[in-house]
Amino acid sequence: MTGTIDQGIERIRRHLTAIGAQSLTLFKGPYFERRLKSRWRACSVADAAGYADVLDRDPDERRRLLSALALGVTGFFRNPSAWIRLRELIKGVPGRPFRAWSAGCATGEETWSVAMLLADRAAAGGLGEWLVLGTDLDDRSLAIARRGEYSERAAAEIDAVLPDRRCSVADRRLVVDKALRPRVEFRRADLTGSPGPVEFDLVLCRNVLIYFTTEAQARVMKVLLDTLAVGGLLMLGKAELAAAEVAARLHLVDRRERIYRRAA
Repeated sequence: MTGTIDQGIERIRRHLTAIGAQSLTLFKGPYFERRLKSRWRACSVADAAGYADVLDRDPDERRRLLSALALGVTGFFRNPSAWIRLRELIKGVPGRPFRAWSAGCATGEETWSVAMLLADRAAAGGLGEWLVLGTDLDDRSLAIARRGEYSERAAAEIDAVLPDRRCSVADRRLVVDKALRPRVEFRRADLTGSPGPVEFDLVLCRNVLIYFTTEAQARVMKVLLDTLAVGGLLMLGKAELAAAEVAARLHLVDRRERIYRRAA
């Protein structure tokens, strides 16, 4: 019986890899299996093998599984003290725009937070041109992110860091400033692969690594560091620390706020 279960889960992993969601197969076992069970129960099947059969014949269920596994927890300026510290550290780069990457951006609140922060720094004269990329695997989350419209409750979170909001609130909806939009791009991408050939001056990957196995964390961290310019900033989540394997490439700037600078 255990062999059948393992074979079913392996077939499910192959489906995820086939739709470009390799990173989702690297989650820690309990989290991965708990999310799988919620989907196969919704499909009225008894086990992983039965659910793999559903995936064989139903492309829509593959998309629903991806959404169920994707990490959707986000918010504007989560942990405000980290963002206030980050604002102090951001400096312009000569000869090109400052580039930031929000990895695993979900519905985009973090990405828009970065854009607001950079726009604020630019207005204060501490930054020139800038660009922000937000990536995620879930197309439904990315569609929300691109709209840039959220509940008015998000305004209170923004005020904690930027009292001079770069958004408007009307009809119980918060809408990000149109001036930010040309500088922000959202794209589907997996954390196990580079988002592009450019180097980033700031990379944020917050409260994502904790869901991965130790081996997978090292793999994702290598991708993050390979895309980070020398001297660039990396911000992780409060419960995350850079693994020893990559520590030689990083300088810890602020342990409390989990902010690093790439040294080499």
